[in-house]
Amino acid sequence: MVKKQIKIKFQNGLSFEGGVEEILGELVDEYEFINCENPDFIVFGPYGGNVPVKGNYVRIGYYCESITPDLTNCEWAFGVPREEEINNARYKRIQWHGVNPSIFIKNIDVEEEFSKKTKFCNFLYSNRIPYREEFFKQLSKYKKIDAPGKSMNNMPAIDQQYKGNTWEIKRQFLSPYKFTIAFESYSYPGYQTEKLYDAMQMNSIPIYCGDPKVGEVFNEKAFINASNEIKPVHLGLKNFLEKSSQYTFKDYLPGTYDSFYYKVRRKLKTIGKNQKMKVQLNNLDFSPLIDRIIEIDQNPELYMKMLNEQWFKHNSVPTNLSSANRWREIFGK
Repeated sequence: MVKKQIKIKFQNGLSFEGGVEEILGELVDEYEFINCENPDFIVFGPYGGNVPVKGNYVRIGYYCESITPDLTNCEWAFGVPREEEINNARYKRIQWHGVNPSIFIKNIDVEEEFSKKTKFCNFLYSNRIPYREEFFKQLSKYKKIDAPGKSMNNMPAIDQQYKGNTWEIKRQFLSPYKFTIAFESYSYPGYQTEKLYDAMQMNSIPIYCGDPKVGEVFNEKAFINASNEIKPVHLGLKNFLEKSSQYTFKDYLPGTYDSFYYKVRRKLKTIGKNQKMKVQLNNLDFSPLIDRIIEIDQNPELYMKMLNEQWFKHNSVPTNLSSANRWREIFGK
């Protein structure tokens, strides 16, 4: 079969090689993607001010960060927020970025896998996020948690201990741990990252805090979800802070939008995000979550039962989460 040729350009933080591999990987058997300076399609990321003006091409905004996508500067958009929030037919949520979801099909010998879990829990982060570090401190009162990253560091870095690229090194490190603290930098509907996925790949049970709708994608019996253990102090206040503190595309570009107004706005939104996490997580009282972790840690049968659960509810990839059909629509089938 002759592949349809697509003249395409990636910019604003996205490369052609990375874009084809991580964004269009599902479609490489159907289309021949040609890196072109006079393209029919321009895909731009959220990482700078190199946003294409309207022209004789189709602009696709690929907002692969936890921000509200700007549909005024593109014909089509992909992003993190849920589709019902954006409520625009030209928008599609990104579920899998640089991830082949088939890796989450689980087929393990539970007893053998359990025998490999010789360590308690890890915490591997560079960025210092207040609510995440507070959880580390509280859980550390139960047992020592290994933290080789810049955040809460208490052991040597792992870069020289394993072979491979950054992600391969990380996953090798996670492998012997019963639990991995998989806390996103922020909790927002639709926002999932490798923090959850890497732990899943290595069958290290994630202690997850992030997308409150994660159970619509994954089987919550297979991991510990903070949202199920801790309830907000005030739901209405949590929702207000969540909505008012969410970054827009302009908020995400301090080098481009650097006026006093935007500086103050970013500062207020950062304060709002931190307050929102406190409200959402019962003033950062993690006691119920920690009690659940201790219960599972001290009961091998309970741990193995959770380890035996599939990541997907039916151990098959949900077909409705793929972006392939939207790309086919954009490319004209």
